[in-house]
Amino acid sequence: MTKVVKLKYGNTKCYIIQGIKKTILIDTDWAGTLPNFFRELGEHNLKIQDINYLFITHYHPDHMGIAQNLVDYGIKLVVLDSQLKFIHQSDYILERQKRKNFEPINDKQIILLPIAESRKFLKDCGINGEIISTPGHSDCSVSYIMDTGEAFVGDLYPIEQVALYDNPVLTKSWEKLKYANVKKVHFAHYADEIISDWSQIKSV
Repeated sequence: MTKVVKLKYGNTKCYIIQGIKKTILIDTDWAGTLPNFFRELGEHNLKIQDINYLFITHYHPDHMGIAQNLVDYGIKLVVLDSQLKFIHQSDYILERQKRKNFEPINDKQIILLPIAESRKFLKDCGINGEIISTPGHSDCSVSYIMDTGEAFVGDLYPIEQVALYDNPVLTKSWEKLKYANVKKVHFAHYADEIISDWSQIKSV
């Protein structure tokens, strides 16, 4: 049985999913937050050695800022094939802001995972679920969907905002979540949401 732990050590809510065999971390925070990350782990009686893999919902600076720092500590960064060309898109922001201790991702150290093989990868970790592409906030956005009905969607805009944006790409992403039987959504910046009414999502 998997266990979900929410980490909040900056602006972004990150999530640890403890599988039967391996543990994954979904997202990080801004560069320079590594000490806060260690303190937050300690609050949950966790150590960095407990985490096997890091996944990023999308490669904006507040989600990947300490990714390479964590790789340096032995966590393996898994990049979906749909995200590969985006992994350096925030480097110039973090470098321009002179973010403390920012390290760009070392391309030679990543694990490249075809998104179509995500279910097998997670199953090997002892986690029942899959990863799907859900653009709308960014082109490289993905969502992590557990067979329990929980979804970790990063900065995907909430369901009640779909009509407001009137964006077919965003609507299509929520349509995917609908057909994946998602019941509870974990956002990076919004409160968790229980989805009971899918009538706002129309086929596109």
